[in-house]
Amino acid sequence: MKKFEIQTQLKDKGIKSQLLLDAFENIPTTFFLSKERYPFTFENSTSDEELIKIEPRIFTVAKMLEKLKIKKDEKILAIGLDSVYVMAILSRICKEVYTVEENESYADWALEVLKNINITNVFIAVGDKHKGWKEKAPFDVILIISEFKEVSTLLKKQLKIGGRLLVPIGPDWAHLIFEIIERVSETNYNITKLKDNFLMPNPKILPEIGTENFQDEEIVGEIKAKAQEFKSLEEFPMDKLLERIGNAQVVLLGEASHGTSEFYLTRQEITKALIEKKGFNFVCAEADWSDAEQINSYVRNQQTQKDWAPFMRFPHWMWKNKEVLNFVEWLKEYNVKNNNGTGFYGLDLYGLENSIGLVIDYLEKVDVDLANLAKTRYSCITPYMTDPAVYGKLVVSHQLESCEKEVLKMLVELLKNKNKLNHSPEYFYAYQNANVIVDAERYYKAMYYGSADSWNLRDFHMFYTLKSLLTYFGSTAKAVVWAHNSHIGNALATEMYSRGEINIGHLCKEHFGENSYHIGFGTHTGTVAAAHNWGNAVRIIKVNNSLPKSYENLCHKTQLNAFTLPLREKFSGKRLRNLLNAPKLERAIGVIYRPETERQSHYFQAVLPSQFDEYIFFNKSKAVTPITSTNVVPKLLENHPLSFMD
Repeated sequence: MKKFEIQTQLKDKGIKSQLLLDAFENIPTTFFLSKERYPFTFENSTSDEELIKIEPRIFTVAKMLEKLKIKKDEKILAIGLDSVYVMAILSRICKEVYTVEENESYADWALEVLKNINITNVFIAVGDKHKGWKEKAPFDVILIISEFKEVSTLLKKQLKIGGRLLVPIGPDWAHLIFEIIERVSETNYNITKLKDNFLMPNPKILPEIGTENFQDEEIVGEIKAKAQEFKSLEEFPMDKLLERIGNAQVVLLGEASHGTSEFYLTRQEITKALIEKKGFNFVCAEADWSDAEQINSYVRNQQTQKDWAPFMRFPHWMWKNKEVLNFVEWLKEYNVKNNNGTGFYGLDLYGLENSIGLVIDYLEKVDVDLANLAKTRYSCITPYMTDPAVYGKLVVSHQLESCEKEVLKMLVELLKNKNKLNHSPEYFYAYQNANVIVDAERYYKAMYYGSADSWNLRDFHMFYTLKSLLTYFGSTAKAVVWAHNSHIGNALATEMYSRGEINIGHLCKEHFGENSYHIGFGTHTGTVAAAHNWGNAVRIIKVNNSLPKSYENLCHKTQLNAFTLPLREKFSGKRLRNLLNAPKLERAIGVIYRPETERQSHYFQAVLPSQFDEYIFFNKSKAVTPITSTNVVPKLLENHPLSFMD
């Protein structure tokens, strides 16, 4: 990568420090992957083939160092880097760089690489990252890349007086808040809390990417041989699928559109089986936390009347449809019969206005002083609730001061007062709503920086909400995730990653490994419920036949009407994976569908067996049935979370 390209990218991400910008100049080409070796990776990533590692994107460490106000020739301790590239960058800024690695073979390899490019001021110890490197203390700066539950006094004492430490902390139910700790005396420290997505995932395993293009007939024949066909949902090979899922803690069920009935119905049947036969504790969906909270209280028979209706924001049909209604009724009945509390939660960060109202409503019942404080903290953003995007535009254009500090302070107040507030389920919901407010405020600003930034912020939020729920329900909890294929498939295996985008699927693979099972969906043709433009009315639109050479078209050529295709090698065999491993087109329809520009707007490159563990295909599919005032179910109660309201 050329010097000006690196500096342009860093400046685009908001890096202003000339010291940092200069440090990234003239990086040896050995640090960059060629597109031939890995077609979906930025040039600013590196790999060690033997250890199968890929480095974090370069602006991640730059953002963290800028927050630490790094100075020339300081002495730094960097913990959890797992990155020889970052070590090389730090060697250009700091007088001495000390790092602690837990993998001895990686440490030896990194030292050899640095020696070969004449870097002699980097020192690596192998040991417990939580203990730091006491013998080499004190340090001007301590940079911690990996997540800590807390920073020990032993580690803080390794700072010089006046030294700074940056660490990501998971303080409560696994939500990350970054802390800057400054040592001001022998015994005193100042702590500043931040909320930022500094961290990008550091992939441990690169997906298999093939280069050989096989003949369609050979690929189609192998798909047909390994596919498990079903004529109807009643005949779906559920027991075999459950065997393949095994002891997974998280099962992610996708959809190739937000408006296809077969996708909704199939994942709901799989979810029922996971709840009934494998004891899964909850469903969490690509839906707003505040809206889904009403479904959750309904299915757990704890319904409380709200003064607003959920799922009224565009696109309302995504969850307000008859397919979801049937599952909600099933889950409510299941909980009654089994004295069970299986829940339904939202992962998304929209619904800012409702989340603010719910935090204040909760606090007014338990602590009036905190409720009044919340009203004050949130007052700077509440005037823009009808269109939060306007707020983001005004802040980015410097016409309005950001509310970021105020909403983060309110989240911290909830954390500080958790014992006083009894740590009840109601407190957990309020805390999650407060976290939605923090991330939503940042999201509406990020919209104007670029699609990758806003996408990543949203998927990080959804992933950490999933982790929060799992932590809240206990160490044995198991979750089902409902979201679009583009969220639950591994982004590393798609061209998303070349745009700098990660997703829940990638994060789950990094965090849960084999205990995360990902199921994608696809279709050849049919109809879909979607809009032509954002904010337009829903329409039933004909889906074009899949494009030649796409994964959907190859599945269509099997002449099977519906099937599920295992993709993990131990279930599918090596030959199928090998045949499918060259990048091919894959279709994605969201809430917007434009058939006339489908190739440009709805297809992307992917490597199917590295993206999903299983793929469910319908040759022809039909649209979901939105709930409207004309087709609302007669028995639906007025305060039902999916009832229609004009």
